[in-house]
Order: sequence, then C-alpha cells, then structure tokens
Amino acid sequence: MYERDLLPSFAGVNTFARVPEAALETLGAGSIAVAGVAHDGTSSSRQGVRQGPRGIREASVDFTYDLYASTRKALFHVGTGRILRLPAEGALVDLGDLPVYPMDLAQTLNQCRRTAAEIVGRGAFPVVLGGDHYITFPLVQGVVAGTGGRLGLVQLSTQLDLADRDAVWGREWHGATIRRLVESGAVDPRNVAFVGIQGYVTYPEWEFARAQAMTVITADEVRAAGPRAAAQRAVAAAGAGCDAVYLSLDIDVVDSGYASGTGDVLVGGLTPAEVLALMREFSQAGQIAALDVVEVAPGLDQRGRSERLAAEAIIELIAPRAFSA
Repeated sequence: MYERDLLPSFAGVNTFARVPEAALETLGAGSIAVAGVAHDGTSSSRQGVRQGPRGIREASVDFTYDLYASTRKALFHVGTGRILRLPAEGALVDLGDLPVYPMDLAQTLNQCRRTAAEIVGRGAFPVVLGGDHYITFPLVQGVVAGTGGRLGLVQLSTQLDLADRDAVWGREWHGATIRRLVESGAVDPRNVAFVGIQGYVTYPEWEFARAQAMTVITADEVRAAGPRAAAQRAVAAAGAGCDAVYLSLDIDVVDSGYASGTGDVLVGGLTPAEVLALMREFSQAGQIAALDVVEVAPGLDQRGRSERLAAEAIIELIAPRAFSA
C-alpha cells in the first residue's frame, strides 16, 4: 500500500504546522481554526505585513518538522517540561487566507467580522495571522457577535493604539485600533489590558487609557513581576465580568534587535524568551477564546526570526488545546 513519505520543511502545501486544510462548514466544536488576513491597507509604517500569514505558516513548518519526523511523535521542552504531540484529527486545521480587498477597506473588515463570528459560532477557536493590527478591530467585533457574550481584550504590544483621527491616515489606521474598538462598544474599556508597553507614547493616548480605567502593564513591570504574575493580572482585568477574553499579539512587543520583521523599529521591548513565557502562561487561562498575531513583515527580517517567533508563540498558546501539552 502506497504511503507518502514525510516531506522536508521546504516542500508540501503551505498550511500552519502542516495541518489539514478545511472549510468553515466543516469546523467542529473544540477545534482550532487558523486563518490568514494578508492585509496592510491601514498600516502607516514600513510595508510588508501582508506577507505575514505566508511567512508565519512557513516558519511553523520549520518548527514542527521535528515533531512529525520524531519516532515518538513528540517534542520535549527542556526548560519547562512541556511536551508537544501530534494534533488529533480535526483538532487543528487551516482555513487558508480570507479574501481581502485592497481598495475596499469596509469589505475587508466585513469579511473579518463574518468569518470570526462563524468560527466561534461553530464552537471553534480562531487563530488569525495578520496583516496589520487594524484587523483586530473587526475580528473582536465578530467574536462578540458569534458568542453573544461579553468579551475582554489583552493586547501584547509596545504601543497603545489609542490614537484618534490622524492628519494623514484619518480615523481608520492601525494606530487607532483599540480606540475604534472601544468606541464601537464591542469591548468595555475597563476590560482592556495592555502588556509590554514601553518607551514614549503620545500623551493623549495615555490620558485616554487612564481616563477609561484601562490596565497598562509595562515591559519593565513584566520583567519585575515575571510572566506568570503579568499574565494573570492581565487576564483578571480583561476577564472581569466577561464570558471570554480575546488575545492579540503584535510582534512589535519584541525589541526590534531580536525581531526586525515589523513595521515600526522599537527599542527596549520584551525579549523572545519573555514573550514565549507569557504565551505559555496565557495558554493556561481558560477564558481566552481567540488569538491574532499581527504586524509580522518577513521581508524586513532577513534572518527569519520574526516569523519563527510568531509561529512558536502561537504554538505555545494553543499547545494544551491542540498538541496535548
């Protein structure tokens, strides 16, 4: 009987972690659905994040190749003792990329809303690969619509994304993502928690965060308290009185010296080890119901570290759900 041999990481269909392709209609309760949004139409910084979904998928296969090749079909983390095993059939699938419309932002946002609503409406867990950070706005709205419950938000980023109208970019741009989100009523500002903020932010954004009683956990506070305490504080604030929590990871939370593949060059951010530790802690929070990873621009990182970090961060977050960790 013919059986296909294991393909090397540079060959084969480009799905996340080499899991099966699937359609929305086939999703079952408890499954994890990966989808890409190759959109950078609201990015005000260096271009290239529309290549993020493809780059993250390719990096994920590089990481998981050893899992498939292992005679025990398992990987062991020497620092934490976490074990990754092959996903059960249907536990983790890839829906491919959502349609995007570069000249029609409203249609792109609506596609994000509808898809997120249908994924969670079927009882699945969405993992969305961006794309610039503005896609978080419609995705959160979609999760709220699909669950019908109250949702909190945890954002890992060096920036607040609470800007209002910009003189050049207008109201709809990635620097205004969370401002537009709370103004829409999809999330109560008291249930917004920022993790990894560092350096200078515009004073109006800082005033807005304070006035709206948002939780801000700086990069220095993460280092001082440790990833476990920081993650627990963030989830407690975001999840207070909520049915679920949405987690958004902007790769710019990592110091650009470690991960240069993003639109903004930022100095003083978290290290990759700190981000992965945070994601492991968040993986233990049962309230988290959706994840996006945004602002990854593979073409700006010749070493490939940014997309590899993004892929590993996703795997750490979904490990207990998909990899039997």
